[in-house]
Amino acid sequence: MHRSQTALLLLLFSACTTVSEPPSVYSEVRVHSQHVFRGVSQTDGKVIQALSHWTVDLGEGQRFRLGTFLNADGTNDSGDGIFPDGNGGQITRVEFEPTWIWDLADGTLSAGIVNRSHPNLAGYGDTSEAVLEWESASRIFALQPRFKVYYDLEDGDGLYTLLGVGRSRELKPGWSLDTSFTLAYADRDQATVLYQADEAGFADLTAQAVLHWKKTSNLDISGTFAASTIVSNHLADSLKANGRDDANAWLGLGMSWTF
Repeated sequence: MHRSQTALLLLLFSACTTVSEPPSVYSEVRVHSQHVFRGVSQTDGKVIQALSHWTVDLGEGQRFRLGTFLNADGTNDSGDGIFPDGNGGQITRVEFEPTWIWDLADGTLSAGIVNRSHPNLAGYGDTSEAVLEWESASRIFALQPRFKVYYDLEDGDGLYTLLGVGRSRELKPGWSLDTSFTLAYADRDQATVLYQADEAGFADLTAQAVLHWKKTSNLDISGTFAASTIVSNHLADSLKANGRDDANAWLGLGMSWTF
């Protein structure tokens, strides 16, 4: 583990020792028709994903969240994805993300570090990114704005920035629909790493709709439809020149538990 992560975890866990309340836990298992990361298909075939959030209330509007994410390929054929073939049943991406969260009068601010690794994939090493996110408490035409920026600490030292809006609507008791739109911007370093391009530009424009059925107070079943396209022509052309799709769509089914 890197020094920055070790220092952060020691600080966070020492703060959490004074908290007597047990953490809240969110866990989810889902199946997606493909794995898309920042507008680029990683595996153009079904994947199984598991994620969890362990959140501790520190009082005075502060929380600590420990998030994890795991992706496993469900097929040996990666299609147009960048992951190599032959990884059916193998874990191909793991993330570990400790995060501080502050509840403020006009929104929520969070800061953390995400460590990303690719086990079972030769040539795909670990990387760490600092993450800063702001989610507004205000609504603009019923849409909630948010801003998120990733700074790569190891692989390219670049910035990947997201601007987004989202909306959650109750359709009827037990049923709700979450919709969101995000637009990303990649600086030159990130454009090189993600899209093999030599210029910065607007990256993936992503739309997502998630239909939730709250079966019980702790169990939620969801269906997802999402699509993305690369906005800047030079980023899209670079992907296509390397045999990658600049537009993707995928479906998902999920089941989540909250404790």
